[in-house]
Amino acid sequence: MKVIKPQTFNSATTLVSTSAVETLSNWAAGTYALNAKVLHPLTVNGVTFKYQWTSLVANNTATPGTDATKWLQGDVGNKDAMFDGQVNVSTTGTSPLTVTIRAPLANSVGFVGLVGSQLVVTVKDNGANPAVYTRTVNLDGSIIVDFYMYFFEPFVQLGEVVLTDLPPYLNGQITATLTSGSPVEIGEIVWGTSYVLSDKGIEQGASVSIIDYSRKDTDADTGRTTFTRRAFSKRMSGQFMVANDRINSVQRILADLRAVPSVYIGSEDAQYAPLVVYGFYRDFSIDIAYPTTSLCRIEVEGLI
Repeated sequence: MKVIKPQTFNSATTLVSTSAVETLSNWAAGTYALNAKVLHPLTVNGVTFKYQWTSLVANNTATPGTDATKWLQGDVGNKDAMFDGQVNVSTTGTSPLTVTIRAPLANSVGFVGLVGSQLVVTVKDNGANPAVYTRTVNLDGSIIVDFYMYFFEPFVQLGEVVLTDLPPYLNGQITATLTSGSPVEIGEIVWGTSYVLSDKGIEQGASVSIIDYSRKDTDADTGRTTFTRRAFSKRMSGQFMVANDRINSVQRILADLRAVPSVYIGSEDAQYAPLVVYGFYRDFSIDIAYPTTSLCRIEVEGLI
């Protein structure tokens, strides 16, 4: 069982380059028509992103973010969407989609909400060649057990990838390249330091589920049910053993991560990808059950 404590995205220094493009233009002083759409930065909780804004009036000369009656704030722009903490707002692009970020002393990186067929991750020291680390991940999660499945089993998207063996460099840069035969998406990239909560991983009996925010409405007269498909979030709960001499460090690590979106890794095995959740823990407890080991229980709720 591991957790990646994330580094904070800084719009001025983190993003080195990206092949993702914006469909909207940056706001500039002038007059905008009703329903005109622009990009303009906004700082929330100390983090600055470029957001999409829609003009609510004609002959609009106001600056986005200064008057809620003039501009409606939307989602983060396409380039910043993979850093905004929301999995369902993705950075999209044509294949290959490449992004490079500065990640000083990061030893781990997690990708959530991937849509593509292959992910290549490299680490360079201050961008210099050659790369000090390269990993290629096949994003086809299909399980093939016979020739029929080999030819006819549909592609099963592997949406989460975690790598916890990156070499930490003071001026380290992580480059991710996502490829596919169709448009690709990255929901979120999280990088930082991974901490081992338990060497043995989460125990058997762990559970995974989703919280569905879709609406199901049934007409009282006709009995007809209509569906409004919306986003969902993952939930994972389980238990793991920890040596008693590490109780204090585990408790302090998780106390430091309260209300901090992080990547919780129940297993790094691709077949147990649902045990990788980007979110926050709702509950954590330690049962000091044995002379040398204790039983920890955790419940993690993912972000949408």
